[in-house]
Amino acid sequence: MPDDPAPALTVRIRTVPEAVVVAVGGDLDLGSAPALRAGAREALAGRPPALIVDLGAVTFCGSAGLQVIAELVSTAEAGRLPFAVVADGRPVLRSLQVTRLDETLALHPTVEEARAWIRELAA
Repeated sequence: MPDDPAPALTVRIRTVPEAVVVAVGGDLDLGSAPALRAGAREALAGRPPALIVDLGAVTFCGSAGLQVIAELVSTAEAGRLPFAVVADGRPVLRSLQVTRLDETLALHPTVEEARAWIRELAA
């Protein structure tokens, strides 16, 4: 019996009053990072008031995934768009800490906390 293939990266986009949320699940690596990039571009095309990338269901985060996050930091800064990342699992947090990306973005453990942060910025 052949090995089961690795689960594909899932990218889901939804809108909440404060922002558009791009929720990602699975392995975020060289092969799947373009799906996150495409999902984020689609989300940004609607000119949302803010962007939240939810990496809570990511099981692995490689350098290609980190590159997409770094690109989104730059895009958000250039457009003066509030940008939050949701991550609470070791695979993502450790990658963000080692590369010090955690120092350049608004990192939150839940989407609700990211939404509250965005509301505070708007107040």
